[in-house]
Amino acid sequence: MTKPSFVVYSKDGCTFCEKLVAFMESKGITYTKYQLGVDYTRDEFIAEFGAKSTFPRVVLGEEVIGGMKETVKYLVENKYV
Repeated sequence: MTKPSFVVYSKDGCTFCEKLVAFMESKGITYTKYQLGVDYTRDEFIAEFGAKSTFPRVVLGEEVIGGMKETVKYLVENKYV
């Protein structure tokens, strides 16, 4: 059984998105990145995460991890890094 991989929902010009992806790559963490306006619409993002959600949004399997800070904390606490 394969482990679910992280999914990063990002948008152009998002510094936190860029920093998180760079961090994950530097640690060898596999992820799939979806870009606003390319892979999903703003309406789809709001329907999935709510109107007050910020970028990036990270999901692992069925669990929404959160933004950049929550994701880094999750990765450390769960010994991914």
